[in-house]
Amino acid sequence: MAGTDASSGPVRVDALELDMAACPYADLSDILGYWSAKCDGRFAPRRADIDPIDLVAWLPRIMLADVLADPLDFRYRLSGTGICDMHGQEPTGQSPRDLTPPPFGALIHAHYCAAVARRAPILHLIVLDASDRSRSYARLILPLSEDGAAVTMLMTVDSKEQNTRALKNFFAQMSGR
Repeated sequence: MAGTDASSGPVRVDALELDMAACPYADLSDILGYWSAKCDGRFAPRRADIDPIDLVAWLPRIMLADVLADPLDFRYRLSGTGICDMHGQEPTGQSPRDLTPPPFGALIHAHYCAAVARRAPILHLIVLDASDRSRSYARLILPLSEDGAAVTMLMTVDSKEQNTRALKNFFAQMSGR
């Protein structure tokens, strides 16, 4: 997806879906294993099955988004401190489409829609390009279901294997901070 950000010019946001079985990110493989164990025969665990005490190492990089129906949308319920620091804002209560730059928000929204439709985890490498800046990071989307039939919440986890300072600078420049 491409667009223009008033503060920095053209912005390109792309993503490559990665094979879960060949995940090169050990931390994301570990949390996928945890999520799978919590499924207990269901397509996805309930939110109550996920214990934050088990996820201490990941908490700064986790977001929870409620799934809203008719029309399909999402609202951030929780955002880890590392994600807030990275984006320079607290997205709780916002939609992915509120994220900056706008092409990034649109891409995240599309990924969330795909996770709801598939009812399965999805792993992406997100690539952000603007002028002479290019950054990337890996993100895992894990569906949660309260009723065992529909995806009612999404849990996302960013890989710790990323250049945090470079990404933080990228988002700061995109939002004019």
